[in-house]
Order: sequence, then structure tokens, then C-alpha cells
Amino acid sequence: MKVRVADESVYVECSGIQLLKLKAQLSQRIGSRVKSGKDFVSFPLPSLSAVSDLLGQGELDELTADTLAKFNGHEAARAKALNIIESNEHSSLSGDWNNILEPAQASAVAAMKLPGLLGLCLFDEQGSGKTVMTIAAFDELRKLSEIDAMIVVCPKSMVSEWPKDIARFLGSECRVATAEGNRRQKYEAALRDFDVLVSNYESVETMLSSLVGSASSSRYLLVVDESYYLKNGESFRSETVGKLRAKCQRCFVLCGTPAPNSAHDLVNQFDLADLGFTFGGFKKSKDPADDWDKIASLVDTKGVFIRRLKPEILQHVPEKNFHVLRIELSGKQALMYDKARTELELELKHLNNETFKKSLATYFQRRAALMQICACPSAIDPTFSDTPAKYAVLDKLLGDLISQGRKVIVWSFYKKSLDEIANRYTRFNPVRVDGSVLSSDRREAVLSFQENPGTMLFIGNPAAAGAGITLHASYDAVYLSYSNQAAHYLQSLDRIHRRGQVAAEVNYYLLICKDTVEETEVVRLRGKEVRQHDLLGDHIPWPTSLDDALAELAPHA
Repeated sequence: MKVRVADESVYVECSGIQLLKLKAQLSQRIGSRVKSGKDFVSFPLPSLSAVSDLLGQGELDELTADTLAKFNGHEAARAKALNIIESNEHSSLSGDWNNILEPAQASAVAAMKLPGLLGLCLFDEQGSGKTVMTIAAFDELRKLSEIDAMIVVCPKSMVSEWPKDIARFLGSECRVATAEGNRRQKYEAALRDFDVLVSNYESVETMLSSLVGSASSSRYLLVVDESYYLKNGESFRSETVGKLRAKCQRCFVLCGTPAPNSAHDLVNQFDLADLGFTFGGFKKSKDPADDWDKIASLVDTKGVFIRRLKPEILQHVPEKNFHVLRIELSGKQALMYDKARTELELELKHLNNETFKKSLATYFQRRAALMQICACPSAIDPTFSDTPAKYAVLDKLLGDLISQGRKVIVWSFYKKSLDEIANRYTRFNPVRVDGSVLSSDRREAVLSFQENPGTMLFIGNPAAAGAGITLHASYDAVYLSYSNQAAHYLQSLDRIHRRGQVAAEVNYYLLICKDTVEETEVVRLRGKEVRQHDLLGDHIPWPTSLDDALAELAPHA
């Protein structure tokens, strides 16, 4: 039996009964990943650790033996990392890092810099300082000569934030290149001499050949920030980053909301961190619910991840207060909603399960229209000229809060709604961040809100501004509309509930139209948050103020 690696796959050469037996054993372990030819079987390289014992005393080529040695080294480092986190050990850090970091943050860095570790998932709650922990780990690994440079891949909205934080903690002597501009400029950014390269997800493909080529002489640390963007391992974005990961020495995956929809969300994030060590033998079923226990078990027994909530990390954590404001629709807005709801109901009554599944796209469009009518009816009917029910409540809420000198954030998922809010509240000197705002303008908007005493209102779309920015100049956030994307909602909550917030409490005002789909949507979003807490083993005292606030919605859910 000969074993070799080629094109990120393992090929085992054998024949006859031995081939048939090996194929059956491999298929039992890793399912459809196994392919076969006349005198060989093959499987993806990340599955090697899950089936290495089946290769017996086979003749391993150098790359296969090296990969197995890396997996063995990672397994040994895993045990040490978990022990460091459990015991809160951090005495091994150099320089001033122990003075800069909270003890729990320092222990994470001590684990991240362990020799032999392929990578880990840093899943600490959003707002707890994952960026500074990663920068500290990078600094430590460079001092230990474990890596030469760092590549940060993050959402577009965060590309400008990383260089600022790196300069703050490592100084101007750390050379930072940013992949911005046209394709040629991004390609050239990867060719520069850099200590840190920062790129959004979409730019990785442009620079991939350059980075893969230079990886033969430079040992890279790959950092994947807000990694839930790569939860679908079959997407082009994930495949591209995966190719880069294969050439990097280690990888840190950062996300405070890693599994907002299902347990399956975790698989590719761990694959990036540890090259398939945790999930190399996992066989995915069609129903995420069926795989929940299996995924939780693999994460617990093979994964290397750090997950702490803010109270476990930070010395000061403000209390979260949720205020659900139920609003009655009236007038033309109520008529619009009732008409749209009745039409959808009649249509659904003419469907069976089979035809409903074929009409899901139409159903979600019609349901989304109901949500828009609740928040911004003019987005559905441009002739709508009445004052929407939520705006009347928002007028009073903003007036009361801002009259006390309190800055306020208003979140909405609809562009038309953001337009109307910006025009309606010009007297509060608002700034805005959504998908239509350029990166440079986003930076200015955040800076103005944080530092300009005259800028009292921040208007944002959680999909664009819900991650990677700090808005703790405010401790009041208002939600005018809701999305089915739980990650965006959960991320937006922590723009004010995060490290650096000095207020004793933060307040969330959820404006929800009574007896509408908004009620079930908010309850569903909360359910997703609770399931993620269960999957990651979070220890949270129930009920919280949000559960109390949502309790009154139960009869309508």
C-alpha cells in the first residue's frame, strides 16, 4: 500500500481484496468523500486524520507523513490550549501585553501562541476584544519566529478598522498593506513587503496566486474575521479562502455569532482553523437537527475553540435592558397590511406541502413585504403619505432621549426606511452607515458619532454596520425593522454592549407592530440566539430581561 498526496487529496494505491476492503472502511468513516479508480482510492486531505489508522503500515510519501505529523502536533497542542484556558494561565506573555489585556484575554493569547497548533476558533462573545487578542497573538508568534506575517480576511466594512488597531498596539513600524482599489492595485498589494495584509473576502481571489506563491518562503498566519460569512463551505468565497488557508501555517477564526442558523454553520469554520482535524470524518445529513448532537460532540472532543461571554472577560459589563414597544397599526397602513396578509393567506390555503415547497421563494417575498409594511409602507406603496405608526412612537422616543443629552442608534434593514429617517430627523445631525455608503465615509460617520457632541443620531443597517465597529458613545439603540438573518441582528446588539462602554446599562427598544409577523420574527430571532448558546455551551442565567419582555408576545407567536 502506497500513500501519496496530490492536489489536496490523498491517494492510496493498492489492488484486489485490499482495495475493496479499504474502500468499504473509508466509506464507513467519511462517506461520499471517498473516490476510487482501478488500483487506488482517494479522499480529501482534511479527512486524513480521521482515517489515518486505516492506512496501517503503508508506505507514506513525505507530504503525507508531514501532514500526519502536523495533525499529531495539533492534537497535543489542543490539550495544552484547553488547559491554559481552563486555568486562566497567561504568565508566558512578553512585553506589556499582560498590562494591556484583561487576564481572560491574556490566557486566550497564551493558548493561541502554542507551538504545533494548526489554529483555533476564537468565538468569544462580540464586543469582548477578539481583535486585540489576535494582534497580541500575532506579535507573540512573530517574536517566537513561528510566523513571518499575518493575512487578515474580513468583511468590507472592517478593512479600515484593522490597520487602526494594529497601529494602536504595534506602532507604525508594523508594515500594513491594504487590498483596496481596482484588481491591479489589489494584486500589487499582495506583492509588497508587509507584516500584515488586510483584505475583504471578495479581494482574496485577485491576490490568491501571489499569496500562494509567496507562502513557500513566508510563513503566514491567516485570520478570518466574522467567519460566519464563510459558514457555507461550498460557496466560491469559502473555496477561495480555503485555498489560501491550505498554504498558511496556522489560522485563527474569529466570530462572536458562529452558528446563528444551525449547527452546520460551525463545520467550515473549524475546517479553516484546523485543516479538517475536527470534522474530517463528519458525514453531513440533510437535516441540521439530526446532526446537532454529533456536531456538538465533535466540537467538544476534537475542536479547539475559545468561547467566553463578556462577563467572563471584562471587568465592567453593562446590564442589558430590552423594551418591547407594541404598536397598533391604523388607517391606510393597517388596510395595506390586512390586504397583503389576506391575499397571502388565501394563496397558502390553495397549496399542499409539495406545492408550497416549490413556491418558497414567492412566499418569502410576500412575507418580506408584510415586514416592510410594518416598518416603511412607502417601500411597498410609493403613494403612501401618512405617518407610519412606528414613526409617531419614534418621534417621542428620540425626543425624550436626545433631550437628556443621550446619543441614539436607530437600526433598520430597509434602505427606504433609512432614507426617511435621515430626512425626518435632520435636526439631530444624523450620520448613516449602510451598503450605499463608501468605506471612507463610514469611518467618518462612526468617528463623528463617537466624538462630535453635535452628532446625536446614528442610522444604520445591521447588515452593513452590525459588525466590526464601536458605537459606545451611545447606550440606547432602537430597532425599527427586522431581518431573518439572525447574525446581523445579534452583531448589532453589541455595537453598544462592548469593551469600553462606561454606562451602567444599555437599552434596546424593539418597535414591534401588534398582531403582525413582526412578533413571530422577533421571537424566532431570540430562539436562534438561545440555540447558539446551547450549542456553544454558554452558561447564561434565564430568564433575561429580553425573555421577560417577549413573554407578552407568546399568545400571538
